[in-house]
Amino acid sequence: MALLNVLKRKDSFGYMAQIFASNVFILVLNMLTGIIVARYLGPEGRGEQAAMIMWPQLLSYIVTLGLPSSIVYYMKQKRSKQGSLYVASLWMCFTLGIFSMIGGLFFLPEWMKGYSPGKVEFACWALILIPFSLLGVINNAALQAREEYRLYNRIRYLPNIITLVLLGVMVVSGHVNSFYSSAAYLAPTLPITLWTMIRLLRIYSIKQKDIIGSSKQLVQYGIRSYGTDLAGTLSFYIDQVLVVGLLSPASLGIYLVALSLAKMLDVIQSSVVSVLFPQASGLEREEAIRLTLKVYRISTVITLVFVASVILLAPYALLILYGRSYEGAIPVFRVLVLSTAVASATWTLAQGYMATDKPGRATLLKVLSLFMNALFINIFTPHLGIIGAAYSLLLSAFVNFLLILFLYSYEMKLKWSSFFYDKEDWIWMKEMLRNRGRRPKESSEAISG
Repeated sequence: MALLNVLKRKDSFGYMAQIFASNVFILVLNMLTGIIVARYLGPEGRGEQAAMIMWPQLLSYIVTLGLPSSIVYYMKQKRSKQGSLYVASLWMCFTLGIFSMIGGLFFLPEWMKGYSPGKVEFACWALILIPFSLLGVINNAALQAREEYRLYNRIRYLPNIITLVLLGVMVVSGHVNSFYSSAAYLAPTLPITLWTMIRLLRIYSIKQKDIIGSSKQLVQYGIRSYGTDLAGTLSFYIDQVLVVGLLSPASLGIYLVALSLAKMLDVIQSSVVSVLFPQASGLEREEAIRLTLKVYRISTVITLVFVASVILLAPYALLILYGRSYEGAIPVFRVLVLSTAVASATWTLAQGYMATDKPGRATLLKVLSLFMNALFINIFTPHLGIIGAAYSLLLSAFVNFLLILFLYSYEMKLKWSSFFYDKEDWIWMKEMLRNRGRRPKESSEAISG
């Protein structure tokens, strides 16, 4: 009953709980779809399917120009201009998406030359979805800024439900293959993205004044945070992209199974960041940093408990769910789950810089992570295989974590004890859980204090 009351609340803590619950649901859906694809296609087929569908999302994130962060920041700062900001972002995202699509057509056939012509052709046709993938990112940012977290959650898990249903139909009919399963992953997002855009345009209207001025504002902030988005996207995908080029499809399939299990930890971090950045963006600098540190300490404790649990249980679950053909994913998973935990802590702390108009610091961390990942993967993977790619991510994650601790300590004159959980955090947590009757504004004040 208490949990339901928390989920119904319309304040920061309630929004965070809603996103966490939604992320857990998405995690379960992804596991189910992943199990179906992995079991019916095998390691090699799983690797081929991943190589066919990863490009629309990757290439759309590469050309964001920092628009998602910029939209959240300015929609919170300039509420009267939300309409012009959203419409300006639409024109920009479609233009950027088309350029990215054309660029992908030039390099993709060469990069996937180790795959069959039919699979390469499918991957090229899938690039048509790049503008719509970018539009989905813009829509999500607008919904976060508007604090429409229920709709935000629904449009995130609905595609996964549709994908699961489509895969189930394929299993029953005996038509599970790389092509049909890839279509089941890619197609569901299109109608949902278009519906969300139409809904927001009905609220704001397509005809807005000062589109050029809003575009300039979005670009001015976005360019400074774009490095963060770009480096973050490349850091997220660099291991998969390089494994596509360095190793066999079967190795990629095993690696992706381990990676998908390790990314369970992102449920915590993404839930926190989805609410922390918009919330902290509306606070004064000291309050924003205080809130960031408090959320970092609490989420880190939760993450450590989760890490211990999954390290013990996940290897057995992996064999039961995916089968003996994926036994090689167990040691890779153990390394990747530690890497994910450290990276999550780093990115939670980075929100303090994002919310205080210093996105350059977060960009520095992401760029450094990208270069280290690319360097270490090219050094270790040819000699160690997929476990080398996992060690590369872990090493770069630790370096980044130490760097952001140093930046916080040096620039904000914080004691090292500020990064460690204490009893005041537990007291705050209990107060927030008991806080069922406050209005959103009052809850925000309580959090920042």
